Amino acid sequence: MKKKWLMVGVIIILIATFLVWNRFFKVNSDKELTDQNINITINPQTVMTLEKGNLRKTVSTSGYLQPVDEKVLSFNLNGEVKEILINEGDKVTQGEDLIKLDKNERELNYLKIKNAYELIKINGSDSGIEETKLDLTIAAKSLEDTTLKAPFSGLVTDISVKPGDYVTQGLQVAYLIDDSSYEINAAVNEIDSLEIKKEQEVIIRLDAFPDREFEGRVKEIGYYTENVNGVVTLPVVIQVNTAEPEFRPGFSALLEIIVDQVEGKLLVPITAVFNQNEQSMVAKVVDSKPKLIPVKTGVSDGVYTVIEDGLIEGDQIMINAYQFAGIKPEANLFGGGMPPGMGGGVMIRK
Repeated sequence: MKKKWLMVGVIIILIATFLVWNRFFKVNSDKELTDQNINITINPQTVMTLEKGNLRKTVSTSGYLQPVDEKVLSFNLNGEVKEILINEGDKVTQGEDLIKLDKNERELNYLKIKNAYELIKINGSDSGIEETKLDLTIAAKSLEDTTLKAPFSGLVTDISVKPGDYVTQGLQVAYLIDDSSYEINAAVNEIDSLEIKKEQEVIIRLDAFPDREFEGRVKEIGYYTENVNGVVTLPVVIQVNTAEPEFRPGFSALLEIIVDQVEGKLLVPITAVFNQNEQSMVAKVVDSKPKLIPVKTGVSDGVYTVIEDGLIEGDQIMINAYQFAGIKPEANLFGGGMPPGMGGGVMIRK
């Protein structure tokens, strides 16, 4: 029994010793971070003066330029190509004649049935009249179909036949695109997709026009995701606001979808903000010494962060805050290298 109580006493002593040591270590550790004299070099290159500016948060992706409307042109019947009325690259209007097949046989057939219809209307039965009328309608449609017309206004990008060729029903003879309206099929990461909304503005850059920017909007957002080698994306369609004559299907495009933007806000580099106990902090320069103060941050574009509260225009802060991680706000921070009243060397963008 004595041995048992002796063991309990030893355990109690060990626990008490640990608690006292831990408290002593924590107090001294906090005191070290709070009371130590920490010298931070300050110079114009490490300080910035706050100004208000504009910020855009974007989601980047890429895709390829495609006409909104494009169509393979073909005949609904078989026949020999008689006449081609257009060339590749021609602009055509809806309903314009493009290619004609030889119609002699179908024209004779139509006239034959038409004469029969005129005769049967005089002496024929009602059923005979209706049957011949139907035959006449079919013959007229067959004759009409020997001429291929443009289904919409646009640009002829390909002609696949020449006069004398025999074509069959459904065989491609030409290709037509609506060059007045373009869109871009793209995909966004599954995480970024949560920020994408219809009608959001899009900045478009085409490799073919490296010095120009074009505008667009989010037209469609897919419902089903796609998984390629473990990367999950969601398809989106971007409508290009204005089509240029130089646009060509298949041009590669870089896209920046604007998911948020602010104007006239205080902006700081993300490197100027650090977290301490779940609180955003910055190092404000006061009397040539850094002072750690809490701030409320807003939207970020990955380079700059909006400061909603805690700083005002004209304040000076340290650009790189990594060196302050773990330092208590009450620590004695000493600065050197920048005389009082000298402005920082970095200004925020407008």
